[in-house]
Amino acid sequence: MRLLLIQGGFGAGGAEKVMAMLAAHRAALGDEVHAAGMSLPQDGPYFTYPASAALHVPAQGCSKLVQWQRFRHIRSTLARVRPDAVIAFLTKVNVLTLAAAATLQPSCPVIISERNNPQAQGAHPAWRRAQDLLARRAAAVVMQTRRARDALPCALRARARVIPNPCAPFAGIAPRLDPGRDGLQLAAAGRLDRQKGFDLLLLAMKDIHAALPATRLTIWGEGPERGRLEQLRARLGLQPCVSLPGLCPQPGGWIGAADMLVLSSRYEGFPNVLAEAAVHGLPAVAFDCDYGPRELIRSGQNGLLVPPEDPAALARAVIRLARDPGLRQRMSAMAPQAWARLAPDRVLADWDQVLLEAAGPRAGHTAVQAASAGSS
Repeated sequence: MRLLLIQGGFGAGGAEKVMAMLAAHRAALGDEVHAAGMSLPQDGPYFTYPASAALHVPAQGCSKLVQWQRFRHIRSTLARVRPDAVIAFLTKVNVLTLAAAATLQPSCPVIISERNNPQAQGAHPAWRRAQDLLARRAAAVVMQTRRARDALPCALRARARVIPNPCAPFAGIAPRLDPGRDGLQLAAAGRLDRQKGFDLLLLAMKDIHAALPATRLTIWGEGPERGRLEQLRARLGLQPCVSLPGLCPQPGGWIGAADMLVLSSRYEGFPNVLAEAAVHGLPAVAFDCDYGPRELIRSGQNGLLVPPEDPAALARAVIRLARDPGLRQRMSAMAPQAWARLAPDRVLADWDQVLLEAAGPRAGHTAVQAASAGSS
């Protein structure tokens, strides 16, 4: 099968990670895999793609250009590749892909996947209305949680599938769970924008640092809020204990330097960093926002959930966990349950089924071949 995956770009991020994993999985099954994005980092994709996968980006990149240029790039890629099936990720790319596919003949099945909370994200409402309308043309709709699926219009809900992000421990990376530590290393990770709530985390950190002066916080990521966060850090007097070093050089590398993950998002789709923490046994404290944290954290078992957008509650939970090494160790022991639920083989098999239902026998042929080869 000739498969085309389309996303905003090839940088760091949850959707980007899943697209790279799908590309590797389907290439291993024998598919001809193509991946399209609007921009490519100078050093190449943040996540590894198989050598056989063809990457399609505009010559100049169009991450900051107008939407009709993105539409033209998607349409030209569709026309050139002529895929047997397409998987698109995120609201705007979903809309542009469905619209572009409708202009070409013969048509091909388009599977769309929403990776965020469409009711909370800051995009113009027209994008959501356009997706709700055009999604009727989609062969399938993939959501990451049941609550996200239940938020879809009734016409789409029956055709939607729930598939969480696949996640497995990174090789050579483990959290440092030292019961003798009296000053924890806290980690947060994500794009520096309002959604991730790092301003709320800094407010909480003021209380945390007052109670636990040896505690340090590292916020990994880049984005438009960097300047504002640095100003807030200075205003709160947190420069000595809070660092913002940018993107982590290695996917998942932040886990090995952390004693605890703190997730301060105002809203989510399915927080990849929380899944990564869960499968590594890294305790986490998170706002119970829509959607994702409640699906990944069993409060009191592998982490703590607190009311959304409540910095004081976040601080109290972090302090409680920091002062209880026994609780941290018990939470760490829950990693196998998370790993079993999010195991890539299991999750990617769900994607295979969606492709089979959307694209028919072409999608299943390579999987059958691979299974036969593995048993011979």
